[in-house]
This record gives sequence, structure tokens and C-alpha cells, in this order.
Amino acid sequence: MILLDTSACIDYLNGDMDLKKVVESQDELLHVSAITVYEMNVGFERTKRIMSDQRYKQLYKPWMEFISGMEVFSLGIKEAETAAKIYDSLESQGQRIDDNDVLIAGIMMSNGIKKIITKNIEHFKRIEGLELITY
Repeated sequence: MILLDTSACIDYLNGDMDLKKVVESQDELLHVSAITVYEMNVGFERTKRIMSDQRYKQLYKPWMEFISGMEVFSLGIKEAETAAKIYDSLESQGQRIDDNDVLIAGIMMSNGIKKIITKNIEHFKRIEGLELITY
């Protein structure tokens, strides 16, 4: 299994050809986390408020179609506990990253997911045990 980070989901919606090649070349199933769904929806709501309802609909419908066949991994107790351990480990090394990225990593590690497609290399490379797929 491979998880798509929010950066990859945004780029997918924006038609990034490098990302599409990477996505199409994967033999494993692609999934997202509930954190990514949250981050994407924050952007959609902001788009609706700042730009227009029409632009919101232009983005939201393809997003829903894109993730319709994917499993959305949630943040439960075991994922939150794993994320807390990751956070503490990074903080003790002076390597803190965004909370949402720590939560995504906690979800991944708790569910046996090692691979993530992302452009956010600076954050995710600090987390031991993850394999980054970049584009």
C-alpha cells in the first residue's frame, strides 16, 4: 500500500504530469489519510469563500472521483499514540515538523504503510521507516 500526501493530491488535481506518471507506474494500491481529506477540504472551503462556488465545484468533484476507490485511513487511538511517539522522537532531536505530517506518519506506521508519494521531502525524510516516492 502507498499513501498519497496532501501535496501529491493537490498536484494531481492541478494536472501535474510528473506526478501522474509516478501514480500510474505504481503496482500497489494508493490510499489517503483522513488528515489529507481534512487538508484538502480546508483548501476547497477557502476556494469557495475567496474565489467562487463554481471554482469549488470544479475542484471538489474531481477530488471525490479521484479518492472514490481509495481507502481513507482514519486517526484512531493507536494512530494517535504512534504519532505522539514520532512527535516526541523528532522533538528530542530538534527536528519538529508540522503536526499534520506527524499525524499522517502515525496513521501510516500504525497501519503497516511504509511508502508515501509526496513533494514534502523535508518533513517526511525525518521519520525513520518511511520510504518516500518523489516526483
